[in-house]
Amino acid sequence: MAQAERERLRVLMFPWLAHGHINPYLELATRLTTTSSSQIDVVVHLVSTPVNLAAVAHRRTDRISLVELHLPELPGLPPALHTTKHLPPRLMPALKRACDLAAPAFGALLDELSPDVVLYDFIQPWAPLEAAARGVPAVHFSTCSAAATAFFLHFLDGGGGGGGRGAFPFEAISLGGAEEDARYTMLTCRDDGTALLPEGERLPLSFARSSEFVAVKTCVEIESKYMDYLSKLVGKEIIPCGPLLVDSGDVSAGSEADGVMRWLDGQEPGSVVLVSFGSEYFMTEKQLAEMARGLELSGAAFVWVVRFPQQSPDGDEDDHGATAARAMPPGFAPARGLVVEGWAPQRRVLSHRSCGAFLTHCGWSSVMESMSAGVPMVALPLHIDQPVGANLAAELGVAARVRQERFGEFEAEEVARAVRAVMRGGEALRRRATELREVVARRDAECDEQIGALLHRMARLCGKGTGRAAQLGH
Repeated sequence: MAQAERERLRVLMFPWLAHGHINPYLELATRLTTTSSSQIDVVVHLVSTPVNLAAVAHRRTDRISLVELHLPELPGLPPALHTTKHLPPRLMPALKRACDLAAPAFGALLDELSPDVVLYDFIQPWAPLEAAARGVPAVHFSTCSAAATAFFLHFLDGGGGGGGRGAFPFEAISLGGAEEDARYTMLTCRDDGTALLPEGERLPLSFARSSEFVAVKTCVEIESKYMDYLSKLVGKEIIPCGPLLVDSGDVSAGSEADGVMRWLDGQEPGSVVLVSFGSEYFMTEKQLAEMARGLELSGAAFVWVVRFPQQSPDGDEDDHGATAARAMPPGFAPARGLVVEGWAPQRRVLSHRSCGAFLTHCGWSSVMESMSAGVPMVALPLHIDQPVGANLAAELGVAARVRQERFGEFEAEEVARAVRAVMRGGEALRRRATELREVVARRDAECDEQIGALLHRMARLCGKGTGRAAQLGH
């Protein structure tokens, strides 16, 4: 087909204000705008707050524009905190409220940009309503696993705290039976009394309002049965988009990241544990102290990525009154470890020959990255969907669990025990991780077919799309 005959599809993406959500959306944008499997030219407008966009400015291309959404300023929540990065946990409800209050501003962006289709995140179930008011179809794109999403929807949308559906049908994912699963779901979705939208309604409404189908960051080979159950729950087709692994980027000479890689070069193969708990969780002083002692007790070499929240005007306690740590424990000077504050090139570290295990919170992107590198996990889930991610990784045979009394309540000895189990005797985990590496890495590298199928489905919503893209959708 001649270039002049190619159709253009304008996609507006609206991820939640967290880099753990923004990065998969941007990776999907990159693949949609560069796929060779379609005769449609895609342009993407990714919408977020100025503070978030400043951190991803390098991802802008001639096909991907970054569009600022200005949230109203609420007490204690200046524009510098219009992001989950460094956000004190107790301010999360305020950030969600500010985002909800920005619905009119989002509608104005739709009027200005005139997209053909909107991709939105589950925190903003009002986004498809703004789109529908302008005759624009909207599709929910989930950056969480199909297993976790199905788990929460089973209890949120089943009536009576999950009693309408009974137990979750996959025992391996359960956190301890129907009653405990329902209790955890309600705890995760509790409100602080200031929300414009009840927390437990966001996910069900986002799926209910998605046009015809839902896109999910996952692989059929990993989550087939959970995709099927999720489809049954919502009555819509689930379109897998693949792992959408994000490149760690260049490591410039002399940078802290370069120092990390050079340190790894000096370690024995498979001898190092990468320790990281994501970009949105800040450990308390007690958790930090237990983790530090546990790593030392394990005897393993480690790279530990730590993060601390920014100080807010009113302090940094979370909803339970626990104070987030502001610094490493006094006197902590590990002989065999490297502590990195803020950020490290996670995928590069996982792929390094010296990396033998990943002590992780089991956020979905981290689970996918660990599997793509063939590195077994030491699972220490702390909140939200992470316990389900940890159980899924264990079911797949690539993770050992750190024993906890409750999520977030762990002891140094249990950390050390789990790390030693994987580093010294985790042959079965390592074999299985190697098997899944081939699956996940291949799915990520050979993504044209699944991205083409998603593109065709989006184009069909707006009456566009011919040629090979149409073939891929059947």
